[in-house]
Amino acid sequence: MESPYNAVAVALSLPELVSVILGCYFSGLEWRQPGDRPNSAAALRVNSLWFDCGIGHLWSDPNACAYLLEVSRKRRQIYASKMEYMSVWFPRDYGPWSVFDGLEFPRLKHFATTIPFNTPSDELEMEHFYVRTLQRFEFDGPLVSADLLRLLQDSCPNLKNVEFHTYKHPAATAPFAEFIRNMRHLETFIFKTAGFATNATRFIDGDLVLSLASRDSLTKLQVPWDWSTDAADSAARRLEDLGTNLDIKPFPALMKLTLCARQNVMRTLAPMLGNLSSLRLMINAPVAGALEPLRELVNLTSLEVTFRRSVNIPGHSLTGLAALSKLESLELRPLHPVWTRVTSSFSDADLELVAAHWPRLRSFGLFIKTAVSGAGFRALARHCRELRRWEMWGPLQVDELLAQGYGGVVLFPELEHLRLEGFAGVDYTMGSSWVGSLYFQRLLEYHFPRLRELITPHCQIQLSEHAFTESML
Repeated sequence: MESPYNAVAVALSLPELVSVILGCYFSGLEWRQPGDRPNSAAALRVNSLWFDCGIGHLWSDPNACAYLLEVSRKRRQIYASKMEYMSVWFPRDYGPWSVFDGLEFPRLKHFATTIPFNTPSDELEMEHFYVRTLQRFEFDGPLVSADLLRLLQDSCPNLKNVEFHTYKHPAATAPFAEFIRNMRHLETFIFKTAGFATNATRFIDGDLVLSLASRDSLTKLQVPWDWSTDAADSAARRLEDLGTNLDIKPFPALMKLTLCARQNVMRTLAPMLGNLSSLRLMINAPVAGALEPLRELVNLTSLEVTFRRSVNIPGHSLTGLAALSKLESLELRPLHPVWTRVTSSFSDADLELVAAHWPRLRSFGLFIKTAVSGAGFRALARHCRELRRWEMWGPLQVDELLAQGYGGVVLFPELEHLRLEGFAGVDYTMGSSWVGSLYFQRLLEYHFPRLRELITPHCQIQLSEHAFTESML
């Protein structure tokens, strides 16, 4: 380790930014104020680790470009050589891009950039940030170009995490298929877009599915295209052929997946996703049996399903989720509570059946219209003793849960958040004139000893050890 004396000498040889770096350690307060000498003296007892941390903190701010203007050109490389994380706004709006000219970033591991618009020269101007050490890349802008993908592919072979956020939908999947295929260390690929897709660009194709499924290091995935049955079937056939000769297994490391599915694509995908622990699924077609293939994902700990179209789900489709015995979080909801009508014959008996298989369940959101009443959720209480968060739409009343008064076993000993919401058009009432009364408070404390918040369409109740606060909504 470098001696404190030498480290101080190094730090003080860069006088332009010493006060800015020290400010990071004093919450931005002026460290040279009278009476603050003990603090400033302590800050100056630094070693090389302090200096490296100061540089990293400083350059994680998008203002890094402006800070560099305070440094003489001959000293800028000293800072660039220490840099591991950098976040930069596009400089045409924010500052002169030339401040980075000639600099090298031999330690850069994480680079994030925001570009309000693309021009053909953008990728070339950022080229010196694309280094072999780069492991994480984040891009926020209008469009991911093929040139950008090629630069990353050629210059950053060690990339592990890539995140794209765009407001234009990508026109083609071929450049992304090639990019995924050649990034051997890729672990996370997240691509979100706010852009509108035409019918020609809406769907993922078989080549991209094949590239994704063949990536043996990929653990987290989200792409902006709808997953179609044709693409999944095409990739499955090709993977089967490859597997016969090369022993290739699809998605061997994938743990977290977010996707939008049309038709009943999960029938093809589910057998490929045996290691999946977290699934966020948007069902983009009125398929009644869309949940049934999910029973194969026996390693799921988190499942969130959003229904984009109105549909009636058979009760047995939901009871099939009993196979997911490792579930810790489950949420089923329509895309919109009014325009998307999702119903099910799922009953109290069905809920008791599946709850017996979910001993680890901690968060439960049921936002579809079912036949479940208070009796069903008392059954849930018997089996899911670790439940901490419970949200539900529908005319269930708190009174139904507390009908047994003080008798019996505590309902939910670990529950902290309870939200009961009425469906649109349903007259939801608490069914009780004693909400806010001492008796009601004592019942809540008895059956929900750790409850912090109860929300209904008409009131919000905050509970703590020393307070019971009710506000009308």
